[in-house]
Amino acid sequence: MSSIEKTILAQEAVGAAESISIPADRPSASVASSSRIGTRTWVLTALFFIVPLLAYWPTTFHDFGLRDDYSNLREAHEEPAAVLKFCASHARPLYGLLLRTTYGLTNSVQNLEWMRFAATLLLGAIGFVLFRSLRSFGWSFSASLFFALIITLVPSAQVMASWAVGWPYVVTALLAIGGFFAAEGALTAGNSTGRTLAQWGVALGLMVICALIYQPSALFYVVPLAAALIAQRERKAAHSVRWMAIHIGFVTCALGAAYCIMSALYAAGVFVKSGRIAFEQEWGTKLAWFVQETLPNALSLFVLNDNNQRDHVLYIACAALAALILVAGTVLEWRRHGRARGMIWTAALCGLPVFACLVSLVASERYSTYRTILAVTAVLLLFLIASVNALTAKLDAHARRLIAAFVLSAAFLTAQHHAYALIAVPQGNEWQLIVDGAAHVKLP
Repeated sequence: MSSIEKTILAQEAVGAAESISIPADRPSASVASSSRIGTRTWVLTALFFIVPLLAYWPTTFHDFGLRDDYSNLREAHEEPAAVLKFCASHARPLYGLLLRTTYGLTNSVQNLEWMRFAATLLLGAIGFVLFRSLRSFGWSFSASLFFALIITLVPSAQVMASWAVGWPYVVTALLAIGGFFAAEGALTAGNSTGRTLAQWGVALGLMVICALIYQPSALFYVVPLAAALIAQRERKAAHSVRWMAIHIGFVTCALGAAYCIMSALYAAGVFVKSGRIAFEQEWGTKLAWFVQETLPNALSLFVLNDNNQRDHVLYIACAALAALILVAGTVLEWRRHGRARGMIWTAALCGLPVFACLVSLVASERYSTYRTILAVTAVLLLFLIASVNALTAKLDAHARRLIAAFVLSAAFLTAQHHAYALIAVPQGNEWQLIVDGAAHVKLP
């Protein structure tokens, strides 16, 4: 059990003891209280996995695949090196290894359901780890729980849970969280030089691995960084700036190290570099692209950006509402906590989502796909929750719980509908047409 978990369990135990006034000379009451705490902890842990499992269950076990699934299945069995070489050509060799291994163990399209099932469980693991992380930073129980559940239901998570190739994206995000806490441990005062270097080494290793799997998900490192910055208002402005700069500098160096590794492999002829690996040259238009496409996709948590623009008005309205809440939360932060804190909040709100999209901004391509913006969405969601908490501070607890329950219910239902109706059913129908057509083919 980690130190974070021990701290949280200790706090919950103290709270439970105080609420029922356990005398010091009644060990049986203490044992009963500990048992209740243990049961609540297990139920709460299960909840993080049950919610995404229920949301994506119809999609997970629907008989379908996507275009990449079919090619990966064939190549993993007939040309095992092809999957690795293709992914490595896009600077993602470890992603290629993971796909080659899992597709190599899969004998049919039907069995792709277990890869989707794994992605859903991994999303639950992310929710659990983030809940513990936010509690350790000082977030309230309700806010931590709300964020940990809803992050598994956002559009980016819907895509990752619905696409068999998406499970390594979730693994990368989970490893990136580990990278943050390893780096944070290295920054903790009082550590010996040897231990500090070891922790930096672990953090660097994790982040390089993340970058060699899927670079956009590696920037999920920024999510616990944003959560800590939001919660820890007692830090002085200079300390916050220095702390944030160290983390951002570290991530940049880790991504740079991964790039150097791939450049060396390309130069040695181990892999062939894809022409798609190119750096952006027109930064002005790229930032405009971020504001016009990526940012609305991340802000609109419930309405998808439909290419046919059938729900375009609702999509823009949802994104605009989220933006207005962020602005209102920023104003309250300045008023309640002073100019220095307001400047830190504003800089983080404007800068961290951009940094969380660093890979897509640096790359010359301009694809605002949902699978690349999970980190951006999570960072904005943290600021949204903090802003809503500030705006509804005067409401009673019952009203706030009703609002949270309504939003979570809406997120659950939309996630279930989007994944099943927009991905599983259409792709399943196409797969059935292929199966039906193959059934009429007579082989000699």
